[in-house]
Order: sequence, then structure tokens, then C-alpha cells
Amino acid sequence: MSVLCCLLSDQHVPNLLSVHHFRPDRLVLIESTAMQQRGVSDNFLIALEAGGLRYRKEQNCDVIPLDNISDFQAIGTVLRHAFGKHPNANWTVNLTGGTKPMSIAAYEFFKAVGARLVYVEVSKPHEIIDVESATIGTAEHRLSISEFLLGYGFEQHKQEEKLKVAETRARQWFDLSRLIAIHAAGENLLDIDRERWSLARSKGLELQPGELTSTVAPLRESLTTTFNLDSIDGGLIGKLDKYQSSLLTGGWLEVFLWNLLDRHQQQLGIWDVRLGIEPGHRGADTPNDFDIAFMHKFELNMIECKSGAQEQDRDVDALYKVEAVIRQFRALRVRSYLATTSDNLFDKQGNIKPSLQDRAAIYNCRFVTKSEIQHLAEHVDDVSAVEHILFARKPDTAVQ
Repeated sequence: MSVLCCLLSDQHVPNLLSVHHFRPDRLVLIESTAMQQRGVSDNFLIALEAGGLRYRKEQNCDVIPLDNISDFQAIGTVLRHAFGKHPNANWTVNLTGGTKPMSIAAYEFFKAVGARLVYVEVSKPHEIIDVESATIGTAEHRLSISEFLLGYGFEQHKQEEKLKVAETRARQWFDLSRLIAIHAAGENLLDIDRERWSLARSKGLELQPGELTSTVAPLRESLTTTFNLDSIDGGLIGKLDKYQSSLLTGGWLEVFLWNLLDRHQQQLGIWDVRLGIEPGHRGADTPNDFDIAFMHKFELNMIECKSGAQEQDRDVDALYKVEAVIRQFRALRVRSYLATTSDNLFDKQGNIKPSLQDRAAIYNCRFVTKSEIQHLAEHVDDVSAVEHILFARKPDTAVQ
């Protein structure tokens, strides 16, 4: 019988990937009192099941409580108790999690009994290092957004069927959203008041002359054909449903960027690219919303999209929303982006305002600016441009 022992901590990804890599017959989880109070072992097992591995307490998983995480003798007693449950098994021990005293004690005890000892660097959680031989094994499992969230006690509230319908619709609107990005990125496409704007997003809109105009022929033609509108001297008229209205009242930006990432995900080394997920605490009714989310280097990435001129957000308070959402996950490996077509980012010299640079650095957030969005739209097949803007350049080097 094979046994894998994991020292639980807030960072569940290295342990999760080690279980997928070794696929042991039995799990032994060492859980401190603090981790127990946060429900870490429960979250861990739920995340494993979402990834196709079923381990159950009292069946093929032992959760061993640890009261004192700094007392080497107390830790040693717990480890001996854990080993005593399955003394004849083939043990592998992941030393990555827990506190330093827990890792040291586990190393000393399990080395003495001949167990295999492995370690995972948090920055490279897919590389599993054998402590004795220094050889590196590679975990092939690609952690999904759902697994990542479940490991922190969150879940995806929006139904998968609704997500797929929205993503199918978004694929059909890629060409239109690209043309909007090129020709009208900083504009408010619909000239309607706030009341009609809200009504349009919830129930649709009957376009009146002058409410949707475009002097750029390719964009005008795409709007006409995509939404089956009629063209008159005062602009375009016709009936828009709530999804079409949402696209024209700002949703085009997330549709464009999601399509761009989705079509290049293999070359970019990203996966599970999703549009409009709603993560929230498991069992709660107050989910957040991520315009775009994806996994990259086993990190959760989210993009908040703000299109149009954003006259109502002179101080770029959207940045606070990004931070408020991300900090809930208590995770080191979460990256965020604010994609905005607003010029409010910039000072009179055309540089990102220092105060915004500082806030973005604190929040580990990267800006994607109007000029960068337009460049991506003009070069949709240039994977290197996407990689540079999102992953290569420093957050404070975005351009106007």
C-alpha cells in the first residue's frame, strides 16, 4: 500500500499537485488547529474530488490533528502516531507545507524510517523534487479554476451550462468586438441616458435614430450585419436583446480579450480560460464576478474590464474593486489585471500617474491600457504581443 503524507497549509496547490502526481492508495494529512478552524482538510479533499480523485476521511484518508506547531516533541508524537497507523506501507512525505518546525520534524522522523521525501518550490508547484536524489518529477495535472477555488473554500456559483452559452455567444462576436477595440475603444457607443442604459442591460433596447452611430465604415457594417440592424441617416436602428445591449454598453472589451486569450491559450501556456465566472464562498449567496479568469503557471489570473471614457471614475476606483476581490482568496499566487480604455490613468505627460502605479504594485495588479488594447486588436494573430503585454513587461511600463 502506498501512503502520501502532506503537511497542510494555506497554500494548497503544491500538496494538491503531489496527490495527483503520486496517486497514493491512502492519504495522511497533518492538520494544525489553525488549519482545522479554517476547514483546510475539508477544502483540500473537495478540491481533489473536483479533479477526479476521491479520498474520504476514515476510508482512505487519515487527518491527524496537531495542536502545537512549534513544539518539536509534540510534532514528533503526532508523526509517530500517523506512521503507526500504516507502518508497513510505502510512505512518501511532501515536506512543502506546514510550519518550519513541522517540516524539520517530518524530515528527521520520516528519513529515519526510510520514507521517500519530496519538496515542492511554491514558484514551481508542478516540479516535485526528491530530497535524497535531487531528481525532479513533473506533475502533469493542470489545476482548473474550480479546483483552485475549492481549495480555498470558494466555489463557482454560475452554472457551467450558462458559462458555455455565454462563451459560445462571445465567439460569435469576436470580429465585432475587435473592430470596436480598433475604432471606438475610448468611446461610449450608445448615446443614451443612465436609466435607458440600465434597462438595456436587463431587458434589451429598441434603438432610436442617433443613439448608435459610427462614421467608420467597417465598424458600421459589422454592427449592421451582426445585430441585423437597419441603417438610416441618423445612425442604426433596430431591436437589441439584453446580451447585445451589454456588449454595446461596455461588454465588448471582455468579449474581445477573452477571445484573444482563448484562441492563443496553448501558445501562451495558459488554460481554463473562462468568461464571467462568479466565485464566492461555498454555500454563500454573495458571489463576486470575474470578467475573465484563467490559469497561468498554476496561478489564478483575473482581468477586470472597464471600457468607454469612464468619466464617472476619475480616480480609477475600479482598482479598489480588483483588490477587494483578490484579497479574499488569501492566496499568494493570484494575479490581477485592470484592462481599461480610460485616459484617467495618465498624467499630463502621458505617463501612468505615480499614485496609481504605487497602488497597482501593492495590489500586484497590471494595467492594460487603451493603446495596448488597440494594438492587440490590430495584431490578433501576434502571440508575442499578447505575451509581452500580459506576462513579460513590468506593470508600470504600460503605454498610453
